Amino acid sequence: MTEQFSVSDRTVLVTGAGGGIGSAIVNAFRAGGANVLATDSNLANLRNTLASLPYGNGVVPMAMDVAREEDVTRVLDKIGKNFGGLDVLVNNAGIKSAQPLLNGNTAKIERTIQINSVAVLRCSKLAIERFMQAKGGRIVNVGSSLSAQGAVFNYQAGGADYCLSKAIVHDVTKLLAYECAPLNINVNAIAPGIIDTPMHGRPREETEARHSGRIPLGRVGVPEDIAGLAVFLASPAASYMTGQIVHVNGGMLMNG
Repeated sequence: MTEQFSVSDRTVLVTGAGGGIGSAIVNAFRAGGANVLATDSNLANLRNTLASLPYGNGVVPMAMDVAREEDVTRVLDKIGKNFGGLDVLVNNAGIKSAQPLLNGNTAKIERTIQINSVAVLRCSKLAIERFMQAKGGRIVNVGSSLSAQGAVFNYQAGGADYCLSKAIVHDVTKLLAYECAPLNINVNAIAPGIIDTPMHGRPREETEARHSGRIPLGRVGVPEDIAGLAVFLASPAASYMTGQIVHVNGGMLMNG
């Protein structure tokens, strides 16, 4: 790997690392030689997942609820102790929900927004204040390709509250990028399309049957389709990118 695309020896925090996209991102950064601390609300599942990764050895696992500031602070303390600093934050943690806005369960809607949206801002602010304000860094948020579009696509993406939460992530990305530019902190987001992960709760064949006919590349995505972009956005090659929402959806939605 050339120096331009290298993440070797960078320290990376990945949230929601026990899931399909999160674990693939962890694996890709470790394959590139990064120091990785992986968090998830379910520590036992996270450890099992890391043990199954080709490059999972050496990843530091920790339990963290992104909705609890004390949990985030505890993880950042561990990063400071183990690695001395943080270069890259990947805000990947999120939950799936399918509540309509008008008559949906208010508590479920608010929880979705807290975990999927507010936590992105919380983790970013704390990481910036603790580590990145002085020396710069990279923040990569995970949004949603379909959530960036109009109403008819929103409900295909899983529910109005989920889509609202991811649309907020896209705006937080742009607003943070603007405020962080003088600090040499690049903030970008990845907007996945339909990716085959355990979150769907169905076999891959069923996901393919439902969606592949509407995707120009003829297949649904896999977590590795997202992971490579996360590493790129953390590398020197992406030093002139900030405030961008990069869509990865096989051409299902074409923006420009």
